[in-house]
Amino acid sequence: MKRLARTRKYKQLLALAGNGNLHAQCYLADLYLERETKEGNRAAVPWLRKAAKQGDPWALYQLGYAYQEGLGVPKDKQRAAHYYERSAAKGYDSAQLNLGIILANRRGRNRNLKEAIRLYRLAARQGNKNACFNLGLYYELGRGVRQNNRQSLRWYLKAAELGHAESQRIAGYCYHEGVGVRRNTKTAVHWYRKATRAGDAHAQYNLGLCYLEGDGVPRNRRLARDWFGKAAQQGHRKARERLSDIRD
Repeated sequence: MKRLARTRKYKQLLALAGNGNLHAQCYLADLYLERETKEGNRAAVPWLRKAAKQGDPWALYQLGYAYQEGLGVPKDKQRAAHYYERSAAKGYDSAQLNLGIILANRRGRNRNLKEAIRLYRLAARQGNKNACFNLGLYYELGRGVRQNNRQSLRWYLKAAELGHAESQRIAGYCYHEGVGVRRNTKTAVHWYRKATRAGDAHAQYNLGLCYLEGDGVPRNRRLARDWFGKAAQQGHRKARERLSDIRD
């Protein structure tokens, strides 16, 4: 009975999508994409195209991603950028991010860091944590902008607050070492802990150092060993070396 209901629902959805219903077209495409198979990706493309013709930003983004990764269509970065650009113009943050990455990594004169940064800012304002991270990285390296540790930390913190684990660890490091901010080991430990919840090996190692040296936390060799052990299990070389040096 449930299978019949699903079949009837699918037929109704198919009829709606075939008659130009945008929601049904996107819903069908999403159902196919959720399969995460070659067949599913290929089946999603025609519906994505139909929805994209109606200007749906999600469908435009998904078509861009399909061409970028070769999912159901041949890989084509130029077409990917085309669809990302149309989606980004409608305010879709993931398209803004991905288009920015494409523009920033083109070769020679085709590279456009200024436009990439503009797109990252647009996506970041919508709470896109990866765009915030990219801005932090660009200010750290001075890529397309004047190098500025304070601005770098500002964007890393935004990404960290949105749950970006690498940014949490970097924010911890900045507070630990006083990079772009006054040194504050307690705040460093706070961000290291956040990053360790996502299994960041470098954050685990750094937290181990904090316990070993008493930075921001009471000195505790047992806890230091525990954190070094977690990092070492993930292949962190320095953590393995520290672990072998600690004796009860």
